[in-house]
Amino acid sequence: MLQAIRASGRREGAVDLLFLLPTLLILAGFLLYPLVYGIVLSVHDTQGFELTNFVGLDHYARAIFGDAVFHRSLLNTVLFTAAAVLLQTGLGLFLAVLVADVKRGRTFFQVVFFAPFVLAPVAVGAVWKFLYAPYFGIVPTVGSALGFDMKAVAPLADADTALWAIMAAFLWRFSGIVMVVYLAAIQALPRGYYEHAVLEGAGRFQRFRRITWPLLWPQTFILVLLTTIGTLRIFDMVWIMTAGGPSHATETVATDVYVTAFRFLQVGYAQALAMILLGLILLIAVVEYRILDRRAEAVSS
Repeated sequence: MLQAIRASGRREGAVDLLFLLPTLLILAGFLLYPLVYGIVLSVHDTQGFELTNFVGLDHYARAIFGDAVFHRSLLNTVLFTAAAVLLQTGLGLFLAVLVADVKRGRTFFQVVFFAPFVLAPVAVGAVWKFLYAPYFGIVPTVGSALGFDMKAVAPLADADTALWAIMAAFLWRFSGIVMVVYLAAIQALPRGYYEHAVLEGAGRFQRFRRITWPLLWPQTFILVLLTTIGTLRIFDMVWIMTAGGPSHATETVATDVYVTAFRFLQVGYAQALAMILLGLILLIAVVEYRILDRRAEAVSS
């Protein structure tokens, strides 16, 4: 009897695997093969897109020890990601707390703040590039309205401000989705906690610090992880607004990979840069997971 049950279980497992096989083959074709080919490409020199000489880890050594542009792009990427995670999460939470207290017109505010997220990044980059333009952009216009002579100010052309000017556009586009996630979580929190806190005399800030923020850790964990992974790969808005300039002040690893591969046709070296970025994404994601998941699990349980 026991053997018959085991045999039946094996048959069911084989049938399940048979149904999963097409999906596994598709995943292997679209994920595993490009990854393996990318690794092979990164250890070869190329003539255009054709493999030539095997160079081993020379591309990786060149990037890590001898490529100043890559070093700058890596620093910019890490700084931009750290600032984006902190500011985007903070701003989205702040907006969610404000909108949660709105009694009428809450849907309107949700739509207004969420709308930039559904816009194409190319369109967002182009609009903000226009807004930053000297003489007729938003910065010189506001400066002139305040009585300052800022007609020739161009934030995207200044190496000291260009990266953070892009950050403003980035926050405008993505803070709305963070707000929507936090708002849904806040509305799902048990009201009894707040009622008890009010009876105990807790003020608004105390209720936020003692109840709202701790209970939002599962959402914070997911948002921080996804924002980190997405921002480390940022390309489109940076490319549209500055193309990595001026003087590589806004160069990211993704733009550096693009330029190296398609402008200088050093495809093997560009793939090595991309593999280093992949390794960085995996490392940071694992660290964040180890740090944040334990606290998120404690709240969920």
